[in-house]
Amino acid sequence: MLTKNDLIENAHANGFADIGFTTAEPFDSHRQFLVSHQKEYGWVETMGLDLVRGTDPKSIMPEAQAIIVLMESYYQKTFPKFLEGHFGRCYLDDDRFTRDGLALRITAFRAYLREHGIQSKFPGHLPHRMAAARAGLGTFGKNCLFYSRKAARQGSWVLPITLVVDRAFEPDAPTIANGCPPWCRNACIAACPTRALRADGTIEPRKCISYLSYYQGDFILTGI
Repeated sequence: MLTKNDLIENAHANGFADIGFTTAEPFDSHRQFLVSHQKEYGWVETMGLDLVRGTDPKSIMPEAQAIIVLMESYYQKTFPKFLEGHFGRCYLDDDRFTRDGLALRITAFRAYLREHGIQSKFPGHLPHRMAAARAGLGTFGKNCLFYSRKAARQGSWVLPITLVVDRAFEPDAPTIANGCPPWCRNACIAACPTRALRADGTIEPRKCISYLSYYQGDFILTGI
């Protein structure tokens, strides 16, 4: 019988910086948030991602028993400074087109599960960061970024990868919390150039530069 320690060792052998486990229970509070903020997040459905449905792992895999979260770190490579000044580190590490890095390691980990009789699904619409926090892998900042508990020097240069599996594992202790220090004076909220960040720890996604640059055509920061 495959144990958690076996999976932890295999995850590290495949180059993942951390791994956590949580149950396949629905993300009820996340679902409520999405439903009550449909004006802000409803546009995602037009991109083919049903975020509300993704809050129930059993809608992804009816026989789901657990969620395994692998933590990918973007802190493992260095890039020329002139590139890092223009591109986010995750984009410099992005292999969605070449599929010769992260994609192969995810495939290898899933193959290891399959060899031991565990089936998995790799959903795009499950709340990855919330799953990571529920699996004890990190906390959230007031800037709405996810901060790892130990990967990337406890920084935000990480990518949670969620796998829904049909075998139960003992869940890790959740770390769903705001991890900003008590002396924080909301500097990130004040500095946000598009005023997308809110004081309650949420974000207006349609004001975020990521949304504007991805989905709103030509976007010039100096025109804000």
